[in-house]
Amino acid sequence: MKKLIFVLVVILLGISAVLFYNFNRGITGTTPANAPWTPARLQIPAIRVDASVMGVGQTATGLMDAPVSKVYNSPYWSSVFWYDVGAAPGQSGNAVIAGHVNRAGGDPAVFWSLGKLQPGDRVTVVTKEGRVINYMVNRVVRFPANYPGQDAINAVFGPATGNHLNLITCSGVWTGSGYEERLVVFTTQIG
Repeated sequence: MKKLIFVLVVILLGISAVLFYNFNRGITGTTPANAPWTPARLQIPAIRVDASVMGVGQTATGLMDAPVSKVYNSPYWSSVFWYDVGAAPGQSGNAVIAGHVNRAGGDPAVFWSLGKLQPGDRVTVVTKEGRVINYMVNRVVRFPANYPGQDAINAVFGPATGNHLNLITCSGVWTGSGYEERLVVFTTQIG
């Protein structure tokens, strides 16, 4: 029980640091749906992903939201989720987009093959206004889901110089209540 409380405190501290950072940059709250940098599509040719983007905020516990459904054909399985509390693609900092690895029942979802990406692969975001933003994969990392550590939380959500897009999905072994790892693909804007 003490370990669980410690993990929750560490996660909340990490999220608090991100919120504090974003507040100081003037990016708190959700981004208006009509903002020119709002992402509409995510395209990853190497793994045949062409998905619509949904903006999400935080859960009641302060974590990034990732809606789920028990319906097999729900758009939640074929769409990705942009963390609209943080940076948007094309802005300075770490923009974050998550997607499910599998659907209810275990069949593949949008990020089923995310772990196959390699450094040099291209990732593209198309904004609602049609702006095309290209990224190149730098590295693919797996973090423990239950205790990612402050360095991992900062690497994904924290402040950064340059324009980055971090893609997240579940990975590893299913434990009965979730996956044991989080797979993160770190990219940097190019062009």
